[in-house]
Amino acid sequence: MLGTTTLRDRLHLRNRLPSRLGSSIEAGGDAEAGGDAEAGSGSDAGDGREADRPLVTAVVTTYNRPSYLRDCVESVLEQTYDPIELVVVDDCSDAPASETLAGVDTDSLAGYRCVRHRTNRGVNAARNAGVEAGTGAYVAFLDDDDRWVPEKVERQVDAFEAAGESVGVVYSGTKALHGDGAREELPPRIDGDLTKALLCRNVVGSMSVVMVRGDLAEAVSFDEEFEAWADMEWLVRVSQRAAFVRLPEALVVYEYTSHGRLSDDFEKKRRGYDSFLDRFGEVAAAYGRPFRRKMRAWAAFRAGSSALYTGNYGDARRLLFTAVARYPLEPRFLAYLLASLGGRPTHLLARRVSGSVG
Repeated sequence: MLGTTTLRDRLHLRNRLPSRLGSSIEAGGDAEAGGDAEAGSGSDAGDGREADRPLVTAVVTTYNRPSYLRDCVESVLEQTYDPIELVVVDDCSDAPASETLAGVDTDSLAGYRCVRHRTNRGVNAARNAGVEAGTGAYVAFLDDDDRWVPEKVERQVDAFEAAGESVGVVYSGTKALHGDGAREELPPRIDGDLTKALLCRNVVGSMSVVMVRGDLAEAVSFDEEFEAWADMEWLVRVSQRAAFVRLPEALVVYEYTSHGRLSDDFEKKRRGYDSFLDRFGEVAAAYGRPFRRKMRAWAAFRAGSSALYTGNYGDARRLLFTAVARYPLEPRFLAYLLASLGGRPTHLLARRVSGSVG
């Protein structure tokens, strides 16, 4: 264990040690096939590393949130684990991420690269670009408006090192910042088939809580055709190939009050609903017809709750009625449907009464 010292705390020790990793990633050239991305500013620490610790690639994806990006990257620099290389993928932000981060001291990292897409291609393409640019034994994803607690990477690498070769993902809980305060949100314990659980609900969480083996990240890329529900789609496919380890600790700070999250865009969510059913309908059917109905009900509920949240009450009623009809045993489906029936007045009333409906 490395205690509570951070990458920056140990930087002065490295300058007295010979280089092991050298230039793990170099700036310059195109980072993606077809020249659809530009390499931004890059630097490498070029100094001594922990001899017995695997390299971790931190992939930060960003688009038009410069006010959050610096704090996000600072949370990588404050990690108690070493060595870490940082890949920032800028999905064609108005203000280039390389300029936003120009004043950030990245010398404590094993490597740093900022890749900029020439056009906005979406978060899945950005994550794929980050994986491609990285060289780590493990890959950890971080959205630009989230932050890691200092022990996050160390706790996950320790979990990997203690686990068997069948484990491909380690994930944690979050400290969620809501408008009315902060609270811990820990992933539920799943004792059975994780793939089956993921077909209904994202029981893992956002990609910011996920660390994946590097070889698995390369083998299972993100589907760039999925505009929404991308996390669940990827997690289902990964769960079909590897075991997951859950850390019931809040190791990521997730800010619900940040603006511009993909979950706020109902039209993309609706298209994601159709795509998810098309992609995994047969997978769900392998568990039997009753489960397939349950899976389709949960998909309708996710889309319907998004419609309710964004004020699309007609779509919300239609989708939530579908959820109740297909699987009436889940009380949340009915609660959300009732909240949608009268439009905004009943929605606001339900939120005042329960504090959680949409």
